[in-house]
Amino acid sequence: MKILIVDDDPAVVDFFVQVAETQDVPTPDTAKSGEEAMARVVNNQYDLVTLDIRMPGASGLDILSVVRNMCPHAIIAIISGHFPENILEEAAHCADIMLEKPVKLEVLTTLIRSARSIRSELDSLRTLDSFEQKKLAR
Repeated sequence: MKILIVDDDPAVVDFFVQVAETQDVPTPDTAKSGEEAMARVVNNQYDLVTLDIRMPGASGLDILSVVRNMCPHAIIAIISGHFPENILEEAAHCADIMLEKPVKLEVLTTLIRSARSIRSELDSLRTLDSFEQKKLAR
């Protein structure tokens, strides 16, 4: 399972990384800006992506639709301490959940478990033999 944490606050990143590691997730990838996140998304498929709204350069909202297109099966969580009024419509099309900072431990562990479950289901589907796949296609 792969996680990408996009936030310019080192304390938030450290907290998310620590929680992921307690959930037996290999060290998550991190990015401090939208541009850095885009470079990671181009080269990796993620199961969970957390995007901060306010960052220097490209914000989480600026890259949201691209991240969704590049990682269509990922859970994408928009995270911010300050949600602008106009975020609802834009995020509703691309994000799965919007969370206010500080994110609670229980919420973050639920996100990780959900991403793991989705990854497991996708892996199970991909291991079906071709005969079973043909039966499902009917």
